[in-house]
Amino acid sequence: MDDVTEFNLRGTIAILITSTISNLAVFVVFLCIISQNNSSLHTVVTRLVLNLFLSDFIQSIGFMLSYNWAIKGIIEPGIYCDIQGFLINLGDVASGFWAFVICVHTYMRVVHSYEYPHIVFLSMITIWPFNILISALGFAIQLGTDNGKRFYGSAGGSWCWIDKYFQEYRIGFHYGIILFNAAAMSVIYTIMFVILYKRQTMATRGSKRVLQRVNKKLVWYPAVYIVLVFPLALQRIVGLAFQNSNIWSSYYLIPAASIFTSAGLANAIIYSITRNLVSVKPVISMVPKIRRSITTASPPTTTYLINTRNSFFTSESITTDMEPMSITSATKSMRVSYIEHSTIYECDDDSRYSSVVTPPSPIHSTDPLINHNRNYYNSSDTISPV
Repeated sequence: MDDVTEFNLRGTIAILITSTISNLAVFVVFLCIISQNNSSLHTVVTRLVLNLFLSDFIQSIGFMLSYNWAIKGIIEPGIYCDIQGFLINLGDVASGFWAFVICVHTYMRVVHSYEYPHIVFLSMITIWPFNILISALGFAIQLGTDNGKRFYGSAGGSWCWIDKYFQEYRIGFHYGIILFNAAAMSVIYTIMFVILYKRQTMATRGSKRVLQRVNKKLVWYPAVYIVLVFPLALQRIVGLAFQNSNIWSSYYLIPAASIFTSAGLANAIIYSITRNLVSVKPVISMVPKIRRSITTASPPTTTYLINTRNSFFTSESITTDMEPMSITSATKSMRVSYIEHSTIYECDDDSRYSSVVTPPSPIHSTDPLINHNRNYYNSSDTISPV
Protein backbone atom coordinates (compact mmCIF):
# COMPACT_ATOMS: atom_id res chain seq x y z
CA MET A 1 0.00 0.00 0.00
CA ASP A 2 1.13 3.58 -0.69
CA ASP A 3 0.69 6.51 1.62
CA VAL A 4 -0.87 9.61 0.10
CA THR A 5 1.74 12.27 0.87
CA GLU A 6 0.94 15.97 1.25
CA PHE A 7 1.94 16.66 -2.37
CA ASN A 8 0.04 13.65 -3.70
CA LEU A 9 -2.98 14.76 -1.69
CA ARG A 10 -2.94 18.11 -3.48
CA GLY A 11 -2.46 16.27 -6.76
CA THR A 12 -5.32 13.95 -5.94
CA ILE A 13 -7.56 16.92 -5.21
CA ALA A 14 -6.57 18.48 -8.56
CA ILE A 15 -7.41 15.25 -10.38
CA LEU A 16 -10.70 14.99 -8.50
CA ILE A 17 -11.63 18.54 -9.48
CA THR A 18 -10.91 18.04 -13.19
CA SER A 19 -12.61 14.64 -13.30
CA THR A 20 -15.68 15.96 -11.48
CA ILE A 21 -16.00 18.97 -13.80
CA SER A 22 -15.55 16.70 -16.82
CA ASN A 23 -18.19 14.34 -15.51
CA LEU A 24 -20.67 17.17 -14.99
CA ALA A 25 -19.98 18.59 -18.46
CA VAL A 26 -20.43 15.20 -20.10
CA PHE A 27 -23.61 14.58 -18.12
CA VAL A 28 -25.12 17.94 -19.09
CA VAL A 29 -24.31 17.55 -22.79
CA PHE A 30 -25.54 13.96 -22.68
CA LEU A 31 -28.89 15.12 -21.29
CA CYS A 32 -29.10 17.86 -23.92
CA ILE A 33 -28.56 15.33 -26.69
CA ILE A 34 -31.07 12.73 -25.52
CA SER A 35 -33.68 15.43 -24.73
CA GLN A 36 -33.75 16.64 -28.33
CA ASN A 37 -37.09 15.96 -29.95
CA ASN A 38 -35.86 15.90 -33.51
CA SER A 39 -34.27 13.57 -36.00
CA SER A 40 -30.72 14.63 -35.10
CA LEU A 41 -30.83 12.24 -32.15
CA HIS A 42 -30.94 9.32 -34.57
CA THR A 43 -28.04 10.40 -36.77
CA VAL A 44 -24.87 8.36 -36.99
CA VAL A 45 -22.66 11.14 -35.68
CA THR A 46 -24.86 11.77 -32.64
CA ARG A 47 -24.73 8.11 -31.69
CA LEU A 48 -20.97 8.06 -32.10
CA VAL A 49 -20.66 11.12 -29.89
CA LEU A 50 -22.90 9.51 -27.27
CA ASN A 51 -20.58 6.51 -27.13
CA LEU A 52 -17.59 8.85 -26.79
CA PHE A 53 -19.31 10.65 -23.93
CA LEU A 54 -20.08 7.32 -22.28
CA SER A 55 -16.37 6.47 -22.43
CA ASP A 56 -15.45 9.82 -20.87
CA PHE A 57 -18.12 9.30 -18.22
CA ILE A 58 -16.67 5.90 -17.26
CA GLN A 59 -13.18 7.38 -17.12
CA SER A 60 -14.29 10.26 -14.91
CA ILE A 61 -16.17 7.92 -12.57
CA GLY A 62 -12.99 5.87 -12.24
CA PHE A 63 -10.88 8.88 -11.27
CA MET A 64 -13.59 10.18 -8.94
CA LEU A 65 -13.21 7.02 -6.87
CA SER A 66 -10.02 8.63 -5.58
CA TYR A 67 -12.21 10.56 -3.15
CA ASN A 68 -11.86 7.46 -1.01
CA TRP A 69 -8.05 7.69 -1.04
CA ALA A 70 -8.14 11.40 -0.24
CA ILE A 71 -10.33 10.72 2.79
CA LYS A 72 -8.31 7.75 4.04
CA GLY A 73 -4.94 9.26 3.18
CA ILE A 74 -3.75 5.92 1.83
CA ILE A 75 -4.21 3.70 -1.26
CA GLU A 76 -5.10 0.15 -0.29
CA PRO A 77 -4.95 -2.72 -2.79
CA GLY A 78 -8.20 -4.65 -2.93
CA ILE A 79 -11.56 -4.85 -4.64
CA TYR A 80 -12.09 -1.08 -4.54
CA CYS A 81 -8.69 -0.47 -6.12
CA ASP A 82 -9.38 -3.15 -8.74
CA ILE A 83 -12.68 -1.53 -9.69
CA GLN A 84 -11.02 1.86 -10.06
CA GLY A 85 -8.21 0.47 -12.21
CA PHE A 86 -10.71 -1.43 -14.36
CA LEU A 87 -12.92 1.64 -14.95
CA ILE A 88 -10.00 3.97 -15.71
CA ASN A 89 -8.46 1.59 -18.23
CA LEU A 90 -11.85 0.85 -19.81
CA GLY A 91 -12.75 4.52 -20.17
CA ASP A 92 -9.32 5.63 -21.41
CA VAL A 93 -9.00 3.04 -24.16
CA ALA A 94 -12.65 3.22 -25.23
CA SER A 95 -12.43 7.01 -25.52
CA GLY A 96 -9.47 6.67 -27.88
CA PHE A 97 -11.28 4.12 -30.03
CA TRP A 98 -14.46 6.19 -30.34
CA ALA A 99 -12.45 9.30 -31.20
CA PHE A 100 -10.81 7.26 -33.96
CA VAL A 101 -14.17 6.03 -35.29
CA ILE A 102 -15.49 9.60 -35.36
CA CYS A 103 -12.37 10.62 -37.24
CA VAL A 104 -12.90 7.90 -39.87
CA HIS A 105 -16.58 8.74 -40.19
CA THR A 106 -15.82 12.44 -40.62
CA TYR A 107 -13.25 11.67 -43.30
CA MET A 108 -15.72 9.50 -45.26
CA ARG A 109 -18.46 12.12 -45.11
CA VAL A 110 -16.38 15.18 -45.90
CA VAL A 111 -14.08 13.71 -48.55
CA HIS A 112 -16.19 10.95 -50.13
CA SER A 113 -19.72 12.12 -49.21
CA TYR A 114 -20.41 8.62 -47.93
CA GLU A 115 -21.96 7.54 -44.65
CA TYR A 116 -21.79 3.87 -43.69
CA PRO A 117 -25.14 3.22 -41.98
CA HIS A 118 -23.94 0.34 -39.78
CA ILE A 119 -20.76 1.95 -38.44
CA VAL A 120 -22.31 2.55 -35.01
CA PHE A 121 -23.52 -1.03 -34.61
CA LEU A 122 -20.27 -2.59 -35.81
CA SER A 123 -18.23 -0.28 -33.61
CA MET A 124 -20.32 -1.02 -30.54
CA ILE A 125 -20.08 -4.80 -30.90
CA THR A 126 -16.32 -4.46 -31.45
CA ILE A 127 -15.06 -1.67 -29.21
CA TRP A 128 -16.98 -2.32 -26.02
CA PRO A 129 -16.43 -6.11 -25.81
CA PHE A 130 -12.75 -5.69 -26.71
CA ASN A 131 -12.15 -3.03 -24.07
CA ILE A 132 -14.04 -4.95 -21.41
CA LEU A 133 -12.01 -8.03 -22.27
CA ILE A 134 -8.56 -6.46 -22.03
CA SER A 135 -9.51 -4.61 -18.84
CA ALA A 136 -10.88 -7.78 -17.24
CA LEU A 137 -7.92 -9.90 -18.35
CA GLY A 138 -5.97 -8.28 -15.56
CA PHE A 139 -7.82 -10.38 -13.02
CA ALA A 140 -6.93 -13.58 -14.87
CA ILE A 141 -3.30 -12.48 -15.23
CA GLN A 142 -3.25 -11.69 -11.54
CA LEU A 143 -4.31 -15.22 -10.68
CA GLY A 144 -1.52 -16.66 -12.83
CA THR A 145 1.30 -14.83 -11.08
CA ASP A 146 3.48 -16.64 -8.53
CA ASN A 147 4.29 -13.61 -6.39
CA GLY A 148 0.65 -12.86 -5.60
CA LYS A 149 0.94 -9.34 -7.00
CA ARG A 150 -2.35 -7.66 -7.82
CA PHE A 151 -2.76 -6.50 -11.41
CA TYR A 152 -4.26 -3.17 -10.39
CA GLY A 153 -2.36 -1.13 -7.84
CA SER A 154 -1.21 2.39 -7.01
CA ALA A 155 -0.25 4.52 -10.02
CA GLY A 156 1.32 7.85 -9.15
CA GLY A 157 0.10 7.73 -5.57
CA SER A 158 -3.29 9.24 -6.44
CA TRP A 159 -5.28 6.51 -8.18
CA CYS A 160 -5.25 2.80 -8.98
CA TRP A 161 -4.31 1.44 -12.36
CA ILE A 162 -2.12 -1.32 -13.84
CA ASP A 163 0.68 -1.95 -11.37
CA LYS A 164 4.26 -1.05 -12.30
CA TYR A 165 5.23 -4.74 -12.12
CA PHE A 166 3.13 -5.34 -15.26
CA GLN A 167 4.87 -2.82 -17.52
CA GLU A 168 4.31 -4.79 -20.72
CA TYR A 169 0.56 -4.82 -20.12
CA ARG A 170 0.57 -1.06 -19.65
CA ILE A 171 1.78 -0.79 -23.24
CA GLY A 172 -0.37 -3.56 -24.70
CA PHE A 173 -3.57 -2.74 -22.85
CA HIS A 174 -3.36 1.04 -22.76
CA TYR A 175 -0.54 3.24 -24.06
CA GLY A 176 0.08 1.30 -27.26
CA ILE A 177 -3.60 1.53 -28.21
CA ILE A 178 -3.90 5.21 -27.30
CA LEU A 179 -0.76 6.21 -29.21
CA PHE A 180 -1.87 4.17 -32.23
CA ASN A 181 -5.25 5.92 -32.28
CA ALA A 182 -3.63 9.34 -31.93
CA ALA A 183 -1.16 8.66 -34.75
CA ALA A 184 -3.87 7.23 -37.03
CA MET A 185 -6.12 10.24 -36.41
CA SER A 186 -3.29 12.62 -37.24
CA VAL A 187 -2.60 10.82 -40.53
CA ILE A 188 -6.27 10.71 -41.54
CA TYR A 189 -6.89 14.38 -40.79
CA THR A 190 -3.70 15.38 -42.59
CA ILE A 191 -4.86 13.54 -45.71
CA MET A 192 -8.31 15.08 -45.42
CA PHE A 193 -6.99 18.62 -45.07
CA VAL A 194 -4.70 18.17 -48.08
CA ILE A 195 -7.64 16.99 -50.20
CA LEU A 196 -9.83 19.86 -49.01
CA TYR A 197 -7.08 22.36 -49.73
CA LYS A 198 -6.74 21.08 -53.30
CA ARG A 199 -10.49 21.21 -53.83
CA GLN A 200 -10.63 24.78 -52.62
CA THR A 201 -8.66 25.85 -55.67
CA MET A 202 -11.50 24.58 -57.86
CA ALA A 203 -14.34 25.89 -55.72
CA THR A 204 -16.16 29.21 -55.80
CA ARG A 205 -15.61 31.95 -53.25
CA GLY A 206 -18.66 30.88 -51.24
CA SER A 207 -17.63 27.23 -51.12
CA LYS A 208 -14.12 28.24 -50.03
CA ARG A 209 -15.58 29.98 -47.01
CA VAL A 210 -17.54 26.83 -46.16
CA LEU A 211 -14.50 24.58 -46.52
CA GLN A 212 -12.34 26.90 -44.44
CA ARG A 213 -14.98 26.90 -41.71
CA VAL A 214 -15.05 23.09 -41.76
CA ASN A 215 -11.25 22.97 -41.51
CA LYS A 216 -11.20 25.28 -38.50
CA LYS A 217 -13.78 23.16 -36.68
CA LEU A 218 -12.43 19.71 -37.51
CA VAL A 219 -8.84 20.51 -36.62
CA TRP A 220 -9.74 20.64 -32.92
CA TYR A 221 -10.58 16.93 -32.72
CA PRO A 222 -7.08 15.52 -33.30
CA ALA A 223 -5.37 18.53 -31.74
CA VAL A 224 -7.24 18.38 -28.43
CA TYR A 225 -7.03 14.60 -28.22
CA ILE A 226 -3.27 14.55 -28.78
CA VAL A 227 -2.66 17.47 -26.41
CA LEU A 228 -4.59 15.79 -23.61
CA VAL A 229 -3.20 12.28 -24.07
CA PHE A 230 0.39 12.97 -25.06
CA PRO A 231 1.84 14.38 -21.78
CA LEU A 232 0.85 11.41 -19.62
CA ALA A 233 1.62 8.85 -22.32
CA LEU A 234 5.03 10.41 -22.91
CA GLN A 235 5.93 10.12 -19.23
CA ARG A 236 4.95 6.46 -19.18
CA ILE A 237 6.81 5.61 -22.38
CA VAL A 238 9.98 7.38 -21.22
CA GLY A 239 9.68 5.63 -17.88
CA LEU A 240 9.50 2.27 -19.62
CA ALA A 241 12.49 3.11 -21.79
CA PHE A 242 14.64 3.98 -18.78
CA GLN A 243 13.17 1.28 -16.54
CA ASN A 244 11.98 3.93 -14.11
CA SER A 245 8.25 4.38 -13.67
CA ASN A 246 8.75 7.48 -11.50
CA ILE A 247 10.85 9.38 -14.03
CA TRP A 248 10.22 13.15 -14.06
CA SER A 249 8.68 12.66 -10.58
CA SER A 250 5.16 13.48 -9.48
CA TYR A 251 5.68 17.15 -10.25
CA TYR A 252 5.15 16.21 -13.91
CA LEU A 253 2.85 13.21 -13.46
CA ILE A 254 0.10 14.95 -11.49
CA PRO A 255 -0.36 17.90 -13.91
CA ALA A 256 -0.24 15.48 -16.85
CA ALA A 257 -2.90 13.31 -15.24
CA SER A 258 -5.04 16.36 -14.48
CA ILE A 259 -4.88 17.37 -18.14
CA PHE A 260 -5.75 13.85 -19.19
CA THR A 261 -8.81 13.66 -16.92
CA SER A 262 -10.23 16.81 -18.55
CA ALA A 263 -10.91 14.86 -21.76
CA GLY A 264 -14.63 14.75 -21.02
CA LEU A 265 -14.81 18.51 -20.59
CA ALA A 266 -12.84 19.07 -23.80
CA ASN A 267 -15.07 16.72 -25.80
CA ALA A 268 -18.18 18.41 -24.42
CA ILE A 269 -16.86 21.81 -25.50
CA ILE A 270 -15.88 20.50 -28.94
CA TYR A 271 -19.31 19.01 -29.50
CA SER A 272 -21.01 22.22 -28.40
CA ILE A 273 -18.93 24.23 -30.89
CA THR A 274 -19.28 21.81 -33.80
CA ARG A 275 -22.84 20.61 -33.32
CA ASN A 276 -23.89 22.44 -36.49
CA LEU A 277 -21.09 20.76 -38.43
CA VAL A 278 -22.18 17.21 -37.67
CA SER A 279 -25.77 17.86 -38.71
CA VAL A 280 -25.21 19.43 -42.13
CA LYS A 281 -24.92 17.59 -45.41
CA PRO A 282 -21.45 16.66 -46.62
CA VAL A 283 -19.77 19.83 -47.77
CA ILE A 284 -17.88 18.25 -50.61
CA SER A 285 -21.05 16.80 -52.12
CA MET A 286 -22.41 20.34 -52.37
CA VAL A 287 -19.35 21.89 -53.96
CA PRO A 288 -19.88 20.37 -57.45
CA LYS A 289 -23.46 21.70 -57.38
CA ILE A 290 -22.32 25.28 -56.86
CA ARG A 291 -22.38 27.02 -60.22
CA ARG A 292 -20.47 30.14 -61.06
CA SER A 293 -22.73 33.09 -61.69
CA ILE A 294 -22.49 34.25 -65.32
CA THR A 295 -23.72 37.77 -65.93
CA THR A 296 -23.63 37.64 -69.74
CA ALA A 297 -25.81 34.59 -70.14
CA SER A 298 -29.54 34.50 -69.54
CA PRO A 299 -30.81 32.22 -66.78
CA PRO A 300 -32.04 28.77 -67.75
CA THR A 301 -35.78 28.37 -68.15
CA THR A 302 -38.16 25.45 -68.11
CA THR A 303 -41.60 25.67 -69.77
CA TYR A 304 -44.53 23.38 -69.04
CA LEU A 305 -47.65 23.27 -71.30
CA ILE A 306 -50.97 21.97 -70.06
CA ASN A 307 -54.01 21.49 -72.33
CA THR A 308 -57.33 22.16 -70.64
CA ARG A 309 -60.17 21.82 -73.09
CA ASN A 310 -59.90 24.92 -75.32
CA SER A 311 -57.04 26.57 -73.48
CA PHE A 312 -53.35 25.98 -73.05
CA PHE A 313 -51.78 26.94 -69.74
CA THR A 314 -48.05 27.32 -69.83
CA SER A 315 -45.81 27.82 -66.81
CA GLU A 316 -42.28 29.10 -67.19
CA SER A 317 -39.80 28.51 -64.36
CA ILE A 318 -36.65 30.64 -64.16
CA THR A 319 -33.75 29.51 -62.00
CA THR A 320 -31.05 31.92 -60.96
CA ASP A 321 -27.92 31.62 -58.88
CA MET A 322 -27.83 33.83 -55.81
CA GLU A 323 -25.54 33.19 -52.87
CA PRO A 324 -23.36 30.07 -53.01
CA MET A 325 -25.15 26.84 -52.23
CA SER A 326 -28.61 28.49 -52.67
CA ILE A 327 -30.99 28.46 -55.63
CA THR A 328 -33.92 30.84 -56.16
CA SER A 329 -36.75 29.99 -58.54
CA ALA A 330 -39.35 32.32 -60.02
CA THR A 331 -42.43 31.09 -61.82
CA LYS A 332 -44.33 33.00 -64.48
CA SER A 333 -47.72 31.71 -65.61
CA MET A 334 -49.37 32.50 -68.94
CA ARG A 335 -52.68 31.50 -70.45
CA VAL A 336 -52.94 30.71 -74.15
CA SER A 337 -56.43 30.56 -75.67
CA TYR A 338 -57.30 29.81 -79.23
CA ILE A 339 -60.40 30.67 -81.32
CA GLU A 340 -61.14 28.48 -84.29
CA HIS A 341 -57.95 28.34 -86.35
CA SER A 342 -56.06 31.06 -84.52
CA THR A 343 -54.68 31.39 -81.04
CA ILE A 344 -54.38 34.49 -78.93
CA TYR A 345 -51.41 34.74 -76.56
CA GLU A 346 -52.19 36.57 -73.31
CA CYS A 347 -49.86 37.40 -70.39
CA ASP A 348 -51.22 37.48 -66.86
CA ASP A 349 -48.72 40.10 -65.78
CA ASP A 350 -50.46 42.96 -67.70
CA SER A 351 -47.77 43.15 -70.36
CA ARG A 352 -48.26 45.85 -73.00
CA TYR A 353 -47.75 43.55 -75.90
CA SER A 354 -49.90 40.77 -77.36
CA SER A 355 -49.49 38.25 -80.10
CA VAL A 356 -51.69 36.22 -82.39
CA VAL A 357 -50.29 32.83 -83.13
CA THR A 358 -51.37 29.99 -85.35
CA PRO A 359 -51.41 26.51 -83.82
CA PRO A 360 -49.98 23.53 -85.65
CA SER A 361 -52.07 21.72 -88.21
CA PRO A 362 -54.04 18.78 -86.85
CA ILE A 363 -52.34 16.51 -89.37
CA HIS A 364 -48.72 17.60 -89.29
CA SER A 365 -46.85 20.84 -89.03
CA THR A 366 -43.41 22.00 -88.07
CA ASP A 367 -44.59 25.53 -87.33
CA PRO A 368 -43.89 26.73 -83.80
CA LEU A 369 -46.78 26.85 -81.36
CA ILE A 370 -45.91 30.31 -80.04
CA ASN A 371 -44.21 33.10 -81.95
CA HIS A 372 -43.57 36.15 -79.83
CA ASN A 373 -44.27 39.69 -81.08
CA ARG A 374 -45.34 38.53 -84.58
CA ASN A 375 -48.84 38.65 -86.13
CA TYR A 376 -49.92 36.04 -88.60
CA TYR A 377 -52.91 36.61 -90.82
CA ASN A 378 -54.76 33.84 -92.55
CA SER A 379 -56.04 34.49 -96.07
CA SER A 380 -59.53 33.42 -95.08
CA ASP A 381 -59.62 34.51 -91.40
CA THR A 382 -58.17 37.71 -90.09
CA ILE A 383 -58.08 38.32 -86.35
CA SER A 384 -56.96 41.57 -84.86
CA PRO A 385 -54.53 41.61 -81.96
CA VAL A 386 -56.12 41.77 -78.52
